[in-house]
Amino acid sequence: MKKFRIVVDRYIDSIENHWKSLSNSRQRTLTKFFLGIYVMLTVLTITYIWYETSNGNNILSISHIQGIPQSIINKAPHNE
Repeated sequence: MKKFRIVVDRYIDSIENHWKSLSNSRQRTLTKFFLGIYVMLTVLTITYIWYETSNGNNILSISHIQGIPQSIINKAPHNE
């Protein structure tokens, strides 16, 4: 586990050094680009969820659990 942590730390350090070597304008451009992708995926996800639930057929029904199904009870090992 310690070796794994060392490898991960080295990888993070190399990525961070690469990021710091970029110019500030390039860092801003990449940050805006990734933020734009994040916002677009968020909007698409919310739109998809809104569209799927607007039909009225996809309403989650919540009810009381009546008991353990017999198929689960029969599969349980018996200690006798």
